[in-house]
Amino acid sequence: MAERRRLLIEPARLRSAQALSRIGLTVAEARYLKRVLRLRPGAEVHVVSGCGQLFSTRLTTEGDLALDSELGALPYTVAAPHPPLGLAVSLMRRGMDEVMRMACELGVDRLQPLQAQRCVPQAEYRPDRWGVILREAVEQCERLWAPELLPVLSTDDWWGNPSAEHLRLIAVTRDQACSDLSTLLAVTKSLPDGCWITIGPEGGWTSAELLSAAEAGWCGVGLGDTILRSSTAAVAATTALCSWRREVQRS
Repeated sequence: MAERRRLLIEPARLRSAQALSRIGLTVAEARYLKRVLRLRPGAEVHVVSGCGQLFSTRLTTEGDLALDSELGALPYTVAAPHPPLGLAVSLMRRGMDEVMRMACELGVDRLQPLQAQRCVPQAEYRPDRWGVILREAVEQCERLWAPELLPVLSTDDWWGNPSAEHLRLIAVTRDQACSDLSTLLAVTKSLPDGCWITIGPEGGWTSAELLSAAEAGWCGVGLGDTILRSSTAAVAATTALCSWRREVQRS
């Protein structure tokens, strides 16, 4: 199968481009298509808005993209995934870049960085870099809906943030009273308005954070018999949630 070349362009730019049947490129976008992908004029490029739309375009000799007249000016459109899945993950010193990339590829719709009480001082918050990583991941994995990266919040502000109508889960360890995530999802057959899984820092949650989460209505879940790194836990939880959503939708 031929490689599908995709480019993520903001919806506002695409709306103005539709009237002209042309999409102008930034210097970085033109360099990517011509020097990295080595495309020649006439090559097909799929442009995605990140909001469910896909346009078929062709690279022109002038260096912009022309909407493919054979497919018409209207884009191919898909509805937003339901329910939206969110991953809240505590800042970490290493591994956050990979968490962002893999969460996007797996299908998470919202990403919430958290400042937990036991986050190490060296933990990095790099939203600009993560935005680039998410953009590249959307183009690579052929998503039509780009995940939303939210501003960092403290755990004190986070627990009461998501709606109580959402399925709100917090990953915990060494708590025999909590169900395993896979067990809980197996008996959850209806789709809520949304679902969040929250992952703690490498040092674990404090007792105060666990108490605040419980008081706000969060449900503790386990992720297996072993203690996982935060980055591993984030990917494991994301994989389970996205698989659960697909199964419920099919049934």
